[in-house]
Amino acid sequence: MRTIKTLTSIFICLMIYVLIKAVCKIADADKDYAFLWFNPFFASIAAAYSIYPNKKKSLEQAKNRIVASVIGGLVAIILVVTFEFISINLFNSNGWPTSVDKIENLIIPYILVSITSIVVVFIGVSLKQQGAIFVSILTFLSITINANSTIARQIGEWGFGFNRIMSTVIGVLVALAVNSFRLPHRIKNDDLLFAIGMDGILNADSDRFKGFISYKLNALDYDNIKTTLFTTRTPVTFMHLLEDVSISQPVVCMSGAALFDVKNHKYLATLDIPYNISLELDKYLDDINVTPFKNYIIDDVLNIHCDHIDNEGERLYMESKKNAAYCNCTLGNNSRVEGKDVLFYLIVEEASVADRIVDKINNSHLRDELCIQIYDVFENKVDNLKYIKIYNRNILELNILKEYCNNNDLRLVGLSATKLTKHLLDNSDIAVASYEYKDKDTIYAASYDQMFKKISRVYYSKKYQKEN
Repeated sequence: MRTIKTLTSIFICLMIYVLIKAVCKIADADKDYAFLWFNPFFASIAAAYSIYPNKKKSLEQAKNRIVASVIGGLVAIILVVTFEFISINLFNSNGWPTSVDKIENLIIPYILVSITSIVVVFIGVSLKQQGAIFVSILTFLSITINANSTIARQIGEWGFGFNRIMSTVIGVLVALAVNSFRLPHRIKNDDLLFAIGMDGILNADSDRFKGFISYKLNALDYDNIKTTLFTTRTPVTFMHLLEDVSISQPVVCMSGAALFDVKNHKYLATLDIPYNISLELDKYLDDINVTPFKNYIIDDVLNIHCDHIDNEGERLYMESKKNAAYCNCTLGNNSRVEGKDVLFYLIVEEASVADRIVDKINNSHLRDELCIQIYDVFENKVDNLKYIKIYNRNILELNILKEYCNNNDLRLVGLSATKLTKHLLDNSDIAVASYEYKDKDTIYAASYDQMFKKISRVYYSKKYQKEN
């Protein structure tokens, strides 16, 4: 769409010039009259420069371009007019020279241009418009050393400055108009909530969304397509990913154990492990000498508690969380968590220990109460370590997310790239997967690029309209 919008903006700028030329011809004006006041070259450049994927960024670039052109243009005009006044009235010489003039006519003006360029930079810095300095210098030089001879001959060199500024403003306005125009869609399935499984995109806690993912997520929000993220992570490790991303819906985190409002930093709902079940689990873990990190939600803050550290993996995990945002990490006795339900357990152990934990739980009645997820430790500095997360088994039913959809009259579209989030597909009205998933009529997408394309197709497709 950016390519199409750029093409359209340039075409409109050129047609404006054609229209002005046609009016001038009808009015029997000078053949160069249109070119004196509107330059399609500069208008088209400004339009192309101001086209961006979203309206906010486009407005920022448009402002940047106009401010830059005004700064560079006005300084150039003042320099040219002042030079012409002094040279013509005091020294009876010619006005501002063109690039084809004799060498002796160029030396003083070019020295003045070099010195005055410092003024352009100083103004940009003083106005805190550092991003506009390059374009300001470009405008300044195009007027002072690359002025059009036709304009210079008829209305003076200063006229080229006004021509440059006005052409830029028109080009920017054209770009903003084109960027604001939206093609009407006959069908919009506004009752769909697209839950994108973000696990599988990133490999480490410190990773960030690449530009493509951020751009696509922002584009969906700009199109008012209801989108959220589904993740095994906590706000501690996913909130930094959203600094440049707009998500209008609450994030489904901790594999469906919590619904987190990213704008107000509040947990809208949680699904905890009941206290009596957690006591039994604690006993099982004590029997095999495993110390877990227990996670609680207290006053809308994730509280991570561990009795003591047993291995290097646990120490590294504790170090990474003790000063992190969106959580409170404590070691040893903590009266605040006494008698409270546990949101989930996290254990950092070797693969052999993980197998023992799974066997211990699966051979007890707790297998009907708990859900276990195992995956590799992010940023592993110790070999053969695994993360073992233990949740209330009901997260597999995604009751929290279902209730949110029911309350807001939404149908769920699940998008998953890893089997850790397979239960998202199990509970979705429409499933989009990047792996083989045969439990329902699944839409296959080999990559995240294809997943985002599928979102648009589903959103605008009559096939997925809600039945009356």
